[in-house]
Amino acid sequence: AQINDIRVERVEIHLHSDLQTSRRELVDRRRALSAQSHVQQATVSRLSAQLVLLDTAAAQTLSEIAVDAAWGKTDAAEWQRQIGSVAELEARTRAELLEAKHAHAQTTRELTRLRERMAATANPTHRLRANLELSLQTETAGLHQIEIEYVVPNACWRPQHRATLSDDEVWFESEACLWQNSGEDWPDVQLRLSTQRPSLGASPPELETDQLEVRRRADQVRVETRQQVVQTTGLGQDSSSAAPEMPGINDGGEVQEILAPSRTSVASDGRPHRTTLFEFRAPARSSLVCTPELSASVLRKTEQENLAARPLLAGPVDLIRGGGLIGRTTLLYVAPRERFALGWGPDPALRVHRQLDESEEESKLLSSWYRTERSVTNKLSNLGGSAKTLELVERVPVSEIDKVKIEVERESSDKNGMVRWTVTLDPFGQDTVKLRYVVSRHSDVSGDF
Repeated sequence: AQINDIRVERVEIHLHSDLQTSRRELVDRRRALSAQSHVQQATVSRLSAQLVLLDTAAAQTLSEIAVDAAWGKTDAAEWQRQIGSVAELEARTRAELLEAKHAHAQTTRELTRLRERMAATANPTHRLRANLELSLQTETAGLHQIEIEYVVPNACWRPQHRATLSDDEVWFESEACLWQNSGEDWPDVQLRLSTQRPSLGASPPELETDQLEVRRRADQVRVETRQQVVQTTGLGQDSSSAAPEMPGINDGGEVQEILAPSRTSVASDGRPHRTTLFEFRAPARSSLVCTPELSASVLRKTEQENLAARPLLAGPVDLIRGGGLIGRTTLLYVAPRERFALGWGPDPALRVHRQLDESEEESKLLSSWYRTERSVTNKLSNLGGSAKTLELVERVPVSEIDKVKIEVERESSDKNGMVRWTVTLDPFGQDTVKLRYVVSRHSDVSGDF
């Protein structure tokens, strides 16, 4: 058999008068709530104005009582009746105003939830119906199976993960979150997910001429401090200094095509649908880590290995511990057999307080060097009944020129300026860790560092 001709006929169908029943009900409900909200707002305004008038009347009554008392006209019963009448009416008005504000706030919240629901279930106001016509030539009559592939708009997917910590093991699940509002439902389909980026409209950057010129050497060297993220191929990756994000999914530069293990149904409603791609269990090494410069807390961290046959794609990770969701973090690209870290929130029994002291810049007599001493004091406390061992991490600046020197007292830092201590806190114990370092600069160096 041979296909001689393929023709597609597209017809645009408008749906302004053919909204779904549930959609029409939501629209009617929104109109009713909007009208109710306007009435309640008017009631609140009316009662507020009435309360202002009552306050004015009460002040006027007290003023008249004062005048009568000055002229010797004392009538305590009449005064009590007047003040009691105004006070009773004012109390009743305040109660009605409070009830009206509460009802209006409740209607506003319900209207907000309804609008969010309508936005999540919104469908296009028109659809495109396509009729596909094939011309098939065959020598013998019979049944033939033809597979047709086509592309639809308004459909995308992103990876999402779920990590569950139990004792010294992490159960990691990788999922795909799909959205599609293409106008057609996908019942019981086999999903094939790709990380290939669209190349339509992409063009290489234009090359421009670089202008080079000679200038006189400056009398002073201008330096500045910059925040540099330590780049590694595994643990410690961070996206803040990475290349600008490209459209699509971070797949490490290699296109991934993932076949979902089970069939699923995806409705054309624009709402997220999740399906599991793969999962694995890995032993985890748990530790307590404290970086006071970034966060005044001690975090629980686990390190585990990607034991799946596929890489872990960049995406959000739901953290589950003790049978419940404790938070969410993000994960960058992790290759197979590569170790990666997850943070599981702060330890509630540990406290940390960080204090930074800096001395004024000074210079010795007949010296061309200026010195600034900095001191970092970290006070750690254990409020729990069991001993805790943690790793404390501080950092010192790293100089890239000879005319700026960093000297660390009594401690040693690595090539990235990281200083680490292992601290053990007894039950209900405390400890203090101090770090001192000196920043020296030559007289012909200027800048804020």
